[in-house]
Amino acid sequence: MIIKYAYLHYIKIYPAIYLTTFYSTMLKKLLLVYFLTQAGIRSEDSVEYLENVVKKAEKDSLNYQTPTDASRYKPTTSETKDYAPYDFIIIGGGTTGSVIASRLSEENFTVLVLEAGQFADNGALQIPRMAQTGWLSDYNWGFKSIPQTTACLGSINNQCPYPRGRGVGGTTLMNGLIYDRGSQQIYNLYSRIARDHSWSYRNVLKYFKKSEHFHWTNPNAPVDPFYHGYEGLFDVQHKVPDIRINDLFLRANRELGTPANDANGRSRFGATIAQIYTKNGRRVDTGTAFVKPFLDRSNLKVLTGSYVTKIAINGQKRAERVIFTNNGTIYSAKANKEIILSAGSVSSPHILMLSGVGPKKHLESLGIKVVEDLEVGTKFLDQPGTKNFMFSSNYPANEQSLKEQLQEYLKGYGLLTAATDGQGITFLRVLVPDEGISDLEIINDVSSPSDLDRIANGWRNDTYKELWGNGNLSISFSLRCLSTKSVGTLRLKSNDPYEYPLIDPNYLSDDKQQDIEILYRGIQHVFKLADTPAFRSINMTYVTRPLSACKQHRFKSKQYWYCFLRQVSLTAAHPVATCAMGADRSKGAVVDSELRVFGVKGLRVADASVLPLPIDGHTSVPCLMVGEKISDVIKKQYL
Repeated sequence: MIIKYAYLHYIKIYPAIYLTTFYSTMLKKLLLVYFLTQAGIRSEDSVEYLENVVKKAEKDSLNYQTPTDASRYKPTTSETKDYAPYDFIIIGGGTTGSVIASRLSEENFTVLVLEAGQFADNGALQIPRMAQTGWLSDYNWGFKSIPQTTACLGSINNQCPYPRGRGVGGTTLMNGLIYDRGSQQIYNLYSRIARDHSWSYRNVLKYFKKSEHFHWTNPNAPVDPFYHGYEGLFDVQHKVPDIRINDLFLRANRELGTPANDANGRSRFGATIAQIYTKNGRRVDTGTAFVKPFLDRSNLKVLTGSYVTKIAINGQKRAERVIFTNNGTIYSAKANKEIILSAGSVSSPHILMLSGVGPKKHLESLGIKVVEDLEVGTKFLDQPGTKNFMFSSNYPANEQSLKEQLQEYLKGYGLLTAATDGQGITFLRVLVPDEGISDLEIINDVSSPSDLDRIANGWRNDTYKELWGNGNLSISFSLRCLSTKSVGTLRLKSNDPYEYPLIDPNYLSDDKQQDIEILYRGIQHVFKLADTPAFRSINMTYVTRPLSACKQHRFKSKQYWYCFLRQVSLTAAHPVATCAMGADRSKGAVVDSELRVFGVKGLRVADASVLPLPIDGHTSVPCLMVGEKISDVIKKQYL
């Protein structure tokens, strides 16, 4: 528009000049210079704009008041209005729901997606490094665990924050972006539990590959090409360029006999450079990948700001309608074919129990009419871990200004193009006897203390200060127990749908202390890594001073580390099994192998809550697979 205006303005004032070839040529040259000048200014404005976005996001996060309930969605009127009927109503446009909405609307079905949050904006969360600001924003529900007695003891009120994404794309809006499927063996276990071979790794691999658009951007990173997809909607790459800490991490692992490999490939075990869901250095969430490009489909409606309070199940035990609020009004929407609950491992069981599907005694104690007695929320499995296990070193600090980092980011590379500096990951088996399943994950990073990190993770000031010792820039390690044996629960606080549920992960509580032993062995492995020639080359030294809460134990003794882990434990935010899949409802299964709720017609659950055992890795990519798989199952039934 600027060029067009300048061109017409010039013609209007100087018509004679325009008629001559000479001046016409001069005009073109002048306009070219003008265009290039403006382009340069606009490029500079983009950096300045993003600088303001980043600074505002950090400031807003530090001042954010985390909600304690969903009262913002309460209606302002008691009248219930009918909403238009749809073939399929998907509750939750998160990680899995976005995939299902995209795939079902490829056909001639009408699809309604009810999502409490909004679409991702193009601001801070698109920058991978700004992930933690999403934890302290309206893109996070703001859940917390109930006070724990065996873990989270260094957190405020002994409660671990429980980040869950609120928005189209779910937790992929604000997580660490790690593209990880888990081991092949875990899916073979799922298939045995469900008594359905379609859940074996051999049979679900095609769904992983279907959604993936893999970009081999780091030739130094180990990749097993056969196991990746190259034409899907979900972009996957490595951070570019790679940095020295990752090379040191791979070298240190090799020096301990741990090979470098593609954790999503043939072999699970070894060290790798994280594959992350980004495109040209920008975050890719499932809403942006699977929903936004298809919003022009006339048969797809995504209704944001919609909070579901109940699934109405009729006398024939058919899920018939969804009751929800939107902009202060109560609506009732009828599903002609099915209702698909994809609200996640916390909200899916919450909605089921509010709808009368859940443990009979629990529902009756809250005055909720029981529709179907199922063990919803009875098994809550999540991975405990710890982060910021710190070492000082002579590793050089990054001296780039924010402006310089943003200039690189706009070109698709640099520090801002991943959630953390380091991207080294090791998957190990240190205790669990099953040879195909990893039980420990170690993630390497370069980090510095910050109020944002402390607040987002819910640590007390004294705990955080002792963790960091006298350190500033540190080589840090995060540990996660992947094959957790501790069993928690998710229960309703009341029959009020706007009350948050009671989340009790019950971390590090298993009778045989297997979970805490796995993490303890992880600590021993980290010290072995620190003592390799690779890491000795940067003079790594453990910096955390003895925790005062563990002063009764000799520093670095096993008893001390057990105490340490109970103090600084955090969630990996990978909960599963609250609506567990299985062949036998008498053994706690809530859904069958096609994710249909036992005893209720026209209702499925499709998200991480159906996975009957913890993934020995991260959950977002398995959720994509679940979405792809169940979409095919539904299409086969109705087409």
